[in-house]
Amino acid sequence: MNYIKHLRAAGVPDHYHPAAIAALEGARERAQGLTWAKWRVRLFKAGKIARLLPWTAERLVDVRPDLADWDIAPMVNITAHGDNVPWVETPEGGRPAPGQWLDPADAQAVAANYWLQGTHPRSPESRKAWYRRNAGEYRAWRLGVPVDVATGVQVWRGGGVTVHHCGGAWQLQATEQLVGRLHLQIRVGYEISNVWHEPSGLQAWWPIAGHDLRAPVTWSVLPAWGAPDA
Repeated sequence: MNYIKHLRAAGVPDHYHPAAIAALEGARERAQGLTWAKWRVRLFKAGKIARLLPWTAERLVDVRPDLADWDIAPMVNITAHGDNVPWVETPEGGRPAPGQWLDPADAQAVAANYWLQGTHPRSPESRKAWYRRNAGEYRAWRLGVPVDVATGVQVWRGGGVTVHHCGGAWQLQATEQLVGRLHLQIRVGYEISNVWHEPSGLQAWWPIAGHDLRAPVTWSVLPAWGAPDA
């Protein structure tokens, strides 16, 4: 991959290029086998995960820490029953508190289920569907880079390329034209844009106990057809 081309297109100053390239190359190495590991669990283990989870469990690692790499990202705002549970005020500020949607007859919980409509988010059917979408993200987090978004996130955009930088983490997203309407969608590095909400400039992910905030590793270079994303 021509990192320099993409970094220059986005407008990243030249003096940052060595650090950015080193981080991106490191991400490429860390991400070896990650895509297959995720899809192996999503395709073949989602039903087993759903059966392992008691109704009250928040995530797989709570009951089977030995299967942590199968789990969702270890964040309080990402649970075995979705990523849109209501937020409540805590001493640390607004957070999605655990122990929500426990009532099997909770109509609001059912209405909030966008990944398997008409089911309760804690039901085995819903959890199987949720892990089909998100299993293996714990592994991506484990292989990621710790970040402190309070220190600031830099963003550069230009020429169909977006680059994020926070501490030792770099993320590059680009659209690379191949021929006609065929292009490559590139998303590589560490997913700073997941853990940080750009419009507000605030942290978006909150780690569970015993875990730190990391930008998960990613390495996705996929062909796509149609109008390239802006």
